[in-house]
Amino acid sequence: MRQKFFLAYLPLMIAMGFLSIWAAKRYTGVATMSGYRIDSYNTGDYDGIIIDDTLRNDENLMANEEKYNGSSIKDNGKPYAIKVNKITNVVTVYEVGESGLYDKPVKTMLCSVGEGNNTPEGIYKLGDRYKWRELFGDCYGQYAVIITGNILFHSVPYYTKDKADLEVEEYNNLGESVSAGCVRLSVIDVKWVYDNCDKGTIVEIFQSDYDGPMGRPQTPHIDKKPNDNWDPTDPDPENPYMKEAPVIIGAFDKIIDRYSDFDITAGITVLDKDGKDITEYMKVQGVVDGQTCGTYPVTYSVDRGEGEQASVTVIFTVKDDESPVIEVDQVRTTISVSDTASEEHLLELLRENVKAYDGGEVLPADNIIVDYSELSEKTYGKCNIKYRAEDSEGNVSDIVVLSVDVDLEAPTLALKNEYQRDISKDQASDDQYLISLVDVKDNSNQVEVMVSKPLRYEEDEPYKVIYYAKDPAGNITTLNVNYQLK
Repeated sequence: MRQKFFLAYLPLMIAMGFLSIWAAKRYTGVATMSGYRIDSYNTGDYDGIIIDDTLRNDENLMANEEKYNGSSIKDNGKPYAIKVNKITNVVTVYEVGESGLYDKPVKTMLCSVGEGNNTPEGIYKLGDRYKWRELFGDCYGQYAVIITGNILFHSVPYYTKDKADLEVEEYNNLGESVSAGCVRLSVIDVKWVYDNCDKGTIVEIFQSDYDGPMGRPQTPHIDKKPNDNWDPTDPDPENPYMKEAPVIIGAFDKIIDRYSDFDITAGITVLDKDGKDITEYMKVQGVVDGQTCGTYPVTYSVDRGEGEQASVTVIFTVKDDESPVIEVDQVRTTISVSDTASEEHLLELLRENVKAYDGGEVLPADNIIVDYSELSEKTYGKCNIKYRAEDSEGNVSDIVVLSVDVDLEAPTLALKNEYQRDISKDQASDDQYLISLVDVKDNSNQVEVMVSKPLRYEEDEPYKVIYYAKDPAGNITTLNVNYQLK
């Protein structure tokens, strides 16, 4: 969602942006589904939860592509890295995060790149810089910094090297692709690059429909041409706009992503009437809970006495439209009769080593929806188990499908001849003979049969033999037979 917010007392101020970080961390485990108990069980009637198959992988891939944010840039020893989005005309500045990549957003700026291919895409390093630089078309730019070749960061053009000679119409075009190829910024923003981004700072220029983790700043505009055509954000004490000082720059409503790593003071600058940075005197009232969706008011103020006072309240909106991610590491999956002894046991087994992550946070197991409806349709063979996670805001993950081996029928055991109960002592000691007296059936045709018999024989007492039939899934059936020794 893109929103524009204007400060009532400072309508021409450049915003610093919407702040958030996606930290999508992924983890894996091992899902092992096997086991048995001695006896046979009724499989019962487990319908499972049917997951809508219309939620496909390609739709989620499209969603991820919509949030493409350029390359993963490794720390090269510089404080910042800069990303320029040609589609949205947004510049986002990053610090190094815990990952060792430049993935912690600290500042966003509205820019103007060139039309079509006038602004090249790629990864570059900042070069030399100039307080004034002649530009293409017989005009001049403040605080020009070389990106590559003749492509620069610079201010909106001036007709001459006079800060009061701004091309106001071009200033009002900030946010549109209208330059000859360079990246135009307001003076306060390009001066920040000039002052804070050393030679060798990485700059990536790319294309995406995604505004970036801090969103898109508001569009600046000069309705008329007062004050000798100055850039209203120029911190020069001679700037007529500075008569309203102290000025709080970058304080406007922001939308941030839940679970993001953010600083509510990021991008806020306070200037006094002389253009001096007095941000250190700023006070902040308000707390933003990045773990909980909602709206949070935050007030920035400065009071240095003698009329040097300023205050502005903005609203932080914490939102969550990120889909959870399910991770499964499947080594071997087998569902046997005993696994379906109860629905609770089956669900616990199916969720074993299946985890869902939302913004790097592990979701409770109950947030993982399991569709095992195929188990009620097939008792033997391959079955698909479908998983989907849903977070507290109703965002759902892609469907992950596990293929499992299912055997929900235990072997059957029966005497071949119900009336053949008399056996000799020699036959009683021969396990293979005892096994030959029973008939064993199973859908796998790979049943292991074992016998358990008394160590001693008492005269006139039944000779009790227990047969065990075990199939490859671990299903076991027992049969008790009382023989009489001859």
